[in-house]
Amino acid sequence: MSGADPANRYLEGNYAPMAEEVSTTDLPVTGELPRDLNGRYLRIGPNPRGDADPATHHWFTGAGLVHGIRLRDGEAEWYRSRFVTSDRGSPNTNVVSHAGRILTLVEAGKPPVQICPDLARMAVWDCDGALSRGFTAHPKTDPATGDMHAMTYNPRFRSVRYVVIGADGEARHRADIEAADGPMVHDMALTETRVVVLDLPVTVAAAERRARAGEPVSNLPYTWDDSHPPRVGILPVGGTAEQVRWVEAPLCFVFHVLNAFDNADGSLTMDVIRYDEMFARDVLGPGDAEPTLVRWTVNPALGTVNEEAISPYRVEFPRIDRALTGRPHRYGWFAGFGAHGLMITDDVERSRTEGFGAGPLVKVDTRSGQTTTHDHGPGRVTMEPAFVPRPDAAGEDDGWILSVVHDAGVNRAELVVLDASDITAAPVARVHLPRRVPFGFHGNWIADDEIGPP
Repeated sequence: MSGADPANRYLEGNYAPMAEEVSTTDLPVTGELPRDLNGRYLRIGPNPRGDADPATHHWFTGAGLVHGIRLRDGEAEWYRSRFVTSDRGSPNTNVVSHAGRILTLVEAGKPPVQICPDLARMAVWDCDGALSRGFTAHPKTDPATGDMHAMTYNPRFRSVRYVVIGADGEARHRADIEAADGPMVHDMALTETRVVVLDLPVTVAAAERRARAGEPVSNLPYTWDDSHPPRVGILPVGGTAEQVRWVEAPLCFVFHVLNAFDNADGSLTMDVIRYDEMFARDVLGPGDAEPTLVRWTVNPALGTVNEEAISPYRVEFPRIDRALTGRPHRYGWFAGFGAHGLMITDDVERSRTEGFGAGPLVKVDTRSGQTTTHDHGPGRVTMEPAFVPRPDAAGEDDGWILSVVHDAGVNRAELVVLDASDITAAPVARVHLPRRVPFGFHGNWIADDEIGPP
């Protein structure tokens, strides 16, 4: 990219933005695609258009670029990439389905942008004004009710807004929860009966103090905040601000929650990816803080959070079977990381002793801690996985894992399909894409029966 500076690693290699949209049909496949995979695998990431200033460019910023792979009846029909365009911003963080719509999402003040199934048309969808203050990158949908729950925030306000959108796409509930300093609330937790807001020490206020002191800043207005006490807020599903019970949390930051569920004694369990700190030194990206998969047992009555490590592997981008959202789960699937925190690497020379080099896909049994991996090979790095159950699934891991894999040897990407019950086995299928897919954030499998017509 023109103007890129070697000092900003988020403008180089497979982080580097793509300049053009692409459309390709009849994609070559190695192996045999399951005929039950009828839909689209969509993922998204930030992709600056035009030159970015290497002194301030942050990995989390830039226009959203959606990458889509259409599968039907055992064939890979097309790959398309499209920039998200609207008059109210370009979401760049997640792409999900709800109420028959495909929605691209970002946090901190921008509403979703709806895209059509062939990615050709898009428009802002703010739920008839209910999302006027923006939305979130990580809503949680209750599999029993179909209601979508979200903790949203906006840097202009020192509060977090709890929003519920019904299965019909109509706003059902809204509650504003006071949160000092303007914390970054990237994710939330949902159980059958409760929702959890994460109020952790990464804040706008700390970034403002850093700027006033003349310290280095980026174009992401958040940084680590030693003065902000970490806590989690628990309230009933559909609850109000007056019902929030605050509990002191471990000193850390959490981007992503694997899942959460209620316990018989009134506590709740949350499996999260925690960091000892975040945005404390590297102002251009997440830095070298190491991700750790832990289990929090939160007891609102006692005001305690008990933390236990689940697996020694460094993992991120946690996924479960979406049908178990808010319910007890056993398995999680993740992207594996090395000794450099969230710095994804495609260095084909990096050895195993230095980290994962070629990032594996990781499966963790959260009950036993047993961890298995799938090594995609030298210089091959998996991005976030997605679990897709078989139509007649007989168990929690009876299905497929889909993820985009970057191959540094040829500088191109593949959509790789694994057997979720045995990820150590050879891939079920590999869909060869015509170009690389930059290291971005999140993606989902969206089946044909989840959305309306093109």
